[in-house]
Amino acid sequence: MTTSYLRTPLLVAVAITAISLGGCAGGPQLQVKPLSATHYTPTSLVTTLTAPPQRPYAPIAEIDGSAPAGTAPAQVVAAITKRAAELGADAIILHNESRSTPAQMQFNPSGGLYQNTPGQVTPIFSAEAIRWLPAAK
Repeated sequence: MTTSYLRTPLLVAVAITAISLGGCAGGPQLQVKPLSATHYTPTSLVTTLTAPPQRPYAPIAEIDGSAPAGTAPAQVVAAITKRAAELGADAIILHNESRSTPAQMQFNPSGGLYQNTPGQVTPIFSAEAIRWLPAAK
């Protein structure tokens, strides 16, 4: 009788965990390619750039991020920025490679009518995580 009391909370915890993890599958997916063998301490502030800076820097890693169509691009950028901070980056040079799907009209065979499907954006970004170098004297 005691084991049934222990099993029920355990089964509930396992079910909740499975549901929680299942919801994460559709979020941003990242791929990281290290460009340096040096390991830096994590940073708390990462600057987002759209072009290489004029000041000296060292590349740390290339980070590619994408998510399913309809996901907010800001979610992918936030995931890339967070990963860059974990790697010790001071900034990222961000490139937007997102793709758009135009709105379409499709035939619905169940009702015999046409319906409009809205256009969607598939957020795809690549970034170079960088670390500032001391200024030359």
